[in-house]
Amino acid sequence: MIDIELVNEKNRDRILRIIKTDVIQHVFAVYDIQNDQEHTTTYAAFEGEKLKGYILIYTGTDIPSVVLECEEDVEEDLLKHAPADNFIIHTLVNLLPAIKKRSPAAEHYVEDWMLVKKESARFFESNQVRRLQTEQDASSLADMLLTRKDRPENTLKKYVEWICRMPMYGVFDGNELVSYAGSFIQLPQVWFIGGVYTDPNHRNRGYATMATSAVTQEALRKSEAAMLFVRTDNYPAIKAYEKIGYRKIGEKLWVDIGTGLKP
Repeated sequence: MIDIELVNEKNRDRILRIIKTDVIQHVFAVYDIQNDQEHTTTYAAFEGEKLKGYILIYTGTDIPSVVLECEEDVEEDLLKHAPADNFIIHTLVNLLPAIKKRSPAAEHYVEDWMLVKKESARFFESNQVRRLQTEQDASSLADMLLTRKDRPENTLKKYVEWICRMPMYGVFDGNELVSYAGSFIQLPQVWFIGGVYTDPNHRNRGYATMATSAVTQEALRKSEAAMLFVRTDNYPAIKAYEKIGYRKIGEKLWVDIGTGLKP
């Protein structure tokens, strides 16, 4: 018999104890359940004492983000707890049929899941790179991201909050911020690297490699590994990450349910 439980103070430690046996696999759930309970709702499927999987709904961003990690015989029960529409779901490749059954118009993209450890990392240092820290840095980040037409525009206050809360590194051409990379999750076992972006007018100059290298270097000073996701058809980005030492360890799906966004 399958029991679906809402994760709360009564069973939170039990869930964390199980998923912490593989922090890499469950990095989003480990971090969000521990550190942002205000914006995190999780339902877990149990068969006796065995965890069959979970669905996590995170509402701390402009668009809800859902993580579905489970065995195939419980995916439909867990998907009943997903939002009705307008969210992104991160999931296993084999769970796509169940998601498409629920949301036939969903668009999906395959992402490489890449990891680097200390012993295999190679860094590319430059005096053009520094950590973003000031309100002026936040303003420069806001200006640069105006060139990214596939994401909603944020307020300066939001960018100030980002650089105060998360390690972010930028590449500067003179006084102009032209590329950045950050870490949105920091755990002792692994940091998750994301948000890598370069102004279209400054691409193919190695800037993304520099920015990602800088945040990866900090990650590997403070954790055992760094990881990221990248679309399987984004060959320039994959090449840049491989230079640093990242290697593919698996695949995940980014599934768009009504938002129009792409990874």
